[in-house]
Amino acid sequence: MLDWTRLTPAVDRAASIAASNFPAHHDVSDIKQEIWVWIMENKNTVTRILAEEDGPDRLAAHLTKVAQGAFKKEDAAVYGYSEEDRFYYSVDLIKSILEVVFSYEDWQSFAMSQDTQPKAKANPAHGGNNLASYADVKSAVEKLPEDHYNLIVWRYKYQYTFEQIALETGTYRQAARERHEAAVRAIQALLGEQPLTDLRRGFSGRTEASGNSAALARTERDYEG
Repeated sequence: MLDWTRLTPAVDRAASIAASNFPAHHDVSDIKQEIWVWIMENKNTVTRILAEEDGPDRLAAHLTKVAQGAFKKEDAAVYGYSEEDRFYYSVDLIKSILEVVFSYEDWQSFAMSQDTQPKAKANPAHGGNNLASYADVKSAVEKLPEDHYNLIVWRYKYQYTFEQIALETGTYRQAARERHEAAVRAIQALLGEQPLTDLRRGFSGRTEASGNSAALARTERDYEG
């Protein structure tokens, strides 16, 4: 027979761990109910696992997976996607994120280190919805080959025009523009496609970057070249 008092802390912990990966508006109590339903439907399996030496740890891990699955289904229902849907970063989205990542005024949770790469702080100045997308792009930029990396830094950290980048690289303006597009597409390739249900915080964690300073800087640079 199952010891329900023994299971209650495990259910609470599993729901809490899974909840940390999704927006706060998801109902944890509903997820706990989903876990209890799973336990009732799998009594024999739960009893067998608990009888083993490492049973409590194994069951805790399994219940966490059950909770994560329930959160994913709820997240998909809230944001209108299915488990088969996939998320990918468009070129325009990557550019808008780069504007913010390299702009201290727009997002003070990133500070520029001596190598000009943004490093995360604990308390972002802007809302957390975009934190996941900023972290994704930041990580991809760090993996770029040197020529692409330098071009991204010139364009988004130092706000070079394509004429200025052309001078740095010894090319023409159009070639500089094309190299910039290639660098952004290299970031896109590194990011790849991901199932929406596997993204931390679900779809809501990776939305369009925003910020008045970023938008103004992008408009001015595009106009000037």
